[in-house]
Amino acid sequence: MKILHITPNSNGYEEVELIANRISHKNPLALILKDGEELMTGGYLINDTPEIRATLDSMPRDKQYDFVQMFKKNPFVKAYFDEQL
Repeated sequence: MKILHITPNSNGYEEVELIANRISHKNPLALILKDGEELMTGGYLINDTPEIRATLDSMPRDKQYDFVQMFKKNPFVKAYFDEQL
C-alpha cells in the first residue's frame, strides 16, 4: 500500500510502501519499503489522497512535519487515583 511518510529529518514527505503497521507485539515501529530497502520507522504515516497531497504541497517542505504533528492525538488517560481518600 502506497502511503506518505514524514519524519523530522526528512525534507517534507516521501512516498513509500507500507509493509506492516507494527513489526511485532513487542516492537511498535512500522515497516516500510523505501527505494527497495526495508526500514523500520517511527515517523508519521499518512494516507496518500489528492487532498492531503495538495495541502502538503501548498506549504514549504521544511514546515510540513510541524503541520502534520499538530494533528497528533494523545491517548486518553483517566486518573484512577482519588486524592480525597
